[in-house]
Amino acid sequence: MTIDSPTLSNFSLPHSNTYTSSRLSHYYLMTYFDAHSHRRSPDPSTTTLVCVRISASTEVFETDGICTVGLHPWDVTEDWRDAVDIVEDLTQEDLVVGIGEVGLDRACDAPWQHQVDAFEYTADLAERVSKPLVIHCVKAHDELLRIHRFVNPVQPWVLHGFVKGADLAKQCLDAGMYLSFGPAVLRESPSLVEALKMCPADRLLIETDDEDKAIQDVYAAVATLRGVTTQELCAIQQQNFETVFKR
Repeated sequence: MTIDSPTLSNFSLPHSNTYTSSRLSHYYLMTYFDAHSHRRSPDPSTTTLVCVRISASTEVFETDGICTVGLHPWDVTEDWRDAVDIVEDLTQEDLVVGIGEVGLDRACDAPWQHQVDAFEYTADLAERVSKPLVIHCVKAHDELLRIHRFVNPVQPWVLHGFVKGADLAKQCLDAGMYLSFGPAVLRESPSLVEALKMCPADRLLIETDDEDKAIQDVYAAVATLRGVTTQELCAIQQQNFETVFKR
């Protein structure tokens, strides 16, 4: 497999979307952190964590900034172990700061038992390589919580694209997970708004996922719903982002 990625020396906060330590944060009044996206923002005030999907057939890995790598549950087949072996190799790259998106999806066609086996193995891998997990979960939160209890992880688990209500949010938060909220908050579903409001500030992340929405709009909505300023929210997000995706 060919790896084509820039070196860390090519990156500095004013000219890229990678993040640096908080010592440099004073250069900007507000920096937006997008905790999960499938495209990198060209806006220099936005730090985007791009999700790179890996499969057993992956031969070339390219990234233009920080990213996560993972075997998406939609892509799980009987050769899932080959894909996860590639993921394991890529976790040694400097710009790979997490594993994901990975997880469980009962609504897709991928064989369920292979999904469970791949996710359990990947969760163990995250512990071995000290990387956080970014998780996709659809109609499988019972299994997700079971596996979390079994693994009892030290590394952070980020449940991305959270769109459920407060009851499930509480279960996931009580288990120690982070919740990442995306453009769905713009639609202001009462149950989702309740979950957003009850999420502790230090367990909250914000993302755009694969939607064509500006991260600034998502921040503005989250800030309004939580009763804080956008600048306060940016400061909280920087702390959370650097805590979860530490390098």
